[in-house]
Amino acid sequence: MNIIIFSTNEFDIYQDKNKKTLFTITSKNQNQPSLFRSIVNSKIINSSTIYYSNNENTLLIINALSIQKFEQFKEKQKKINGSNKLSHNIIQTIIYSLSKQIFHLLHNESKCFYKLDPSNILVIDDCKFIYLSHEHLKDVKDNQIHIYNPISKNIGFLSPELLNEKSLPIFINYKTIFYSLGLLILDNLTNTTNEIQIETENNNNTKLYYFLKRCLHEKHDKRFLLYV
Repeated sequence: MNIIIFSTNEFDIYQDKNKKTLFTITSKNQNQPSLFRSIVNSKIINSSTIYYSNNENTLLIINALSIQKFEQFKEKQKKINGSNKLSHNIIQTIIYSLSKQIFHLLHNESKCFYKLDPSNILVIDDCKFIYLSHEHLKDVKDNQIHIYNPISKNIGFLSPELLNEKSLPIFINYKTIFYSLGLLILDNLTNTTNEIQIETENNNNTKLYYFLKRCLHEKHDKRFLLYV
């Protein structure tokens, strides 16, 4: 028997009452299997499967010790470290997880998120990060994300070119999501999106600095999702 442990705007997350390490994620409204495939097939979470029920709803089943919202995770880290900033090790794991999901969507599903909103990030076992949003997931054709419905520009991290769009439909280069990821990382690393404040005293910091420089380039054709 499953009991609901929390919800997001688009999903309900259940925990098995008898087997505490078994979680089920269900969609409230839309049903795009490509979103769940981006988590399972990219192997962000190895102990995850997709279940296709008779009524055509898609369920994501995860074996894990814990699942929590990103904000819950950050609050726990703050209690441990006494700071709102996340460690470089955690930042690197976020980059790794979300980059894998984005690449899978682009190369295997011809889809991409047009922005990232922290409220849609789930944290698995304190070390794996997934983005769950049917609303933000759109088709990609000829390297452009196709957006036909009104979007909110007041919540989440958006690229400058997307913020400047005034009318529908919107056809925007898929690298808009690289900028969003850069802003998400910067916000959790420095508590500001106004400038990159990263010391480059060691190799890891230098890699992160140049990762952000690549993501946050003003020209989309100069952006790259590369951590080296």
